[in-house]
Amino acid sequence: MAPSAYSSKRGFSTCEAASYIGRSPSWLRKKRLRGGADPGDSGPRYLKTSTGAAIYLREDLDAWLDGLAEQSRQGQAGAAA
Repeated sequence: MAPSAYSSKRGFSTCEAASYIGRSPSWLRKKRLRGGADPGDSGPRYLKTSTGAAIYLREDLDAWLDGLAEQSRQGQAGAAA
């Protein structure tokens, strides 16, 4: 999916969400299966439809990416100290 196609989209499939955040679909599936049991990063929040499909909302993907950026900044600041 071209980046311009993301601008009007709110809900993403697993494959679309993976492309949006720069990870593989299998990584997202593993994060869903492991959930909070995965040490460190539990992955972006998602919703389940009545058919069992996972849907990722843009705002949840953006919040997850923002969290990674913040962790990275804190890690770099700590390493410089």
